[in-house]
Amino acid sequence: MKKIKINIKLNKRGKILLIVALFCLSTVLTVVLIGALKSSRDQQSAGLETDITPVPEQNDYSETEDSEAATEITPTPEPAEPEEEFIFPKEKVRPIAVMIDNETSKVLPQGGIGIAQIVYEMIVEYGDTRYMAIFWDNLPDMIGPVRSARHYFIDYLMEYDAIYAHIGWSDYAYKDLERYEIDNIDGVSDASTVYWDLTRERDNYHDSYTKPDRLNRYIERVGYSLETDVPFPFSYHEKDTDLSGQMTAEEVFIKYHKNSTCGYYYDPDAKNYKRTRQGEYQIDRNTNEVIRVKNIIVMFVRNEPIPGDKQGRHNVYTVGSGEGFYITNGKAQKIKWSKVSRTAQTKYRDENGNDIVLNPGQTWIQVVPLNADVRIN
Repeated sequence: MKKIKINIKLNKRGKILLIVALFCLSTVLTVVLIGALKSSRDQQSAGLETDITPVPEQNDYSETEDSEAATEITPTPEPAEPEEEFIFPKEKVRPIAVMIDNETSKVLPQGGIGIAQIVYEMIVEYGDTRYMAIFWDNLPDMIGPVRSARHYFIDYLMEYDAIYAHIGWSDYAYKDLERYEIDNIDGVSDASTVYWDLTRERDNYHDSYTKPDRLNRYIERVGYSLETDVPFPFSYHEKDTDLSGQMTAEEVFIKYHKNSTCGYYYDPDAKNYKRTRQGEYQIDRNTNEVIRVKNIIVMFVRNEPIPGDKQGRHNVYTVGSGEGFYITNGKAQKIKWSKVSRTAQTKYRDENGNDIVLNPGQTWIQVVPLNADVRIN
């Protein structure tokens, strides 16, 4: 291919015009380049200033043309979670009662005691107490630590015809389980797989738990009925109802023994009580929240150590009558309880002889010794 050579001849005037044009073009390009560099530096500077300037509080925003944009970046508060509705005990449905450990701080946090519809607390050996939590169709994922049966708990268990879940027993409870033909789920016998340990510590007997599927599998395998003809021993108001009278109950303190105290502190906004154990708010393992109680029944019941029992076990005289208190919504009223036999249901009546009626919500029944330190303020 031939190379083509182009020669452009300019006269003197043309050369001058070319030089001027090139100079003007160079000047324009320089101005454009300087402007671009300045704009870039301004943008970088603005970016750095934005990064280090604190975001003003919402109430510091002034009303400007950009106020709508400011509103758009204001976080929207999350809606408050609605309170869970109380699951009422159902007629004809047989509940499950579980023995819950309350000995030393190793049991904490306990599981299920903030969820059961009814919870009993009673004294056992050496000043400790134990719980019996009763559930109707609301078993939580973790229930425990599960401990052994005591014979006087069976007296209250039979009032509901409940299936009894426990690990072991006292000699007296073992005889009564057979005598009264109690459907029970014992972790020492063939129901060992119903329970599991949270830790691998061989000497830790405060860590055995159970859960719904294990309980239900066992119940299905042995053929326990899930229906009952025993009526629920309480009735409920259709809606929240305050007690009449002037007896204030915003703080309740109960001392079974130096090892075992509990308390209730009234929350007027929630209209329930926050529960304490040994002076500390008590937490349920399932929710990681403070246990809140709607109804408290305190009943004074005679108890005494069993003569000659090497384990220091007690008798609690559940049959007979006695005094107590019914507490709800920041008020208390005196009551009288009566129970004509071990298998009969306890009656709780006010000073006018009327059966007490519970408010919808969890109920704790504190079965306390006659000399227990009980303060209601």
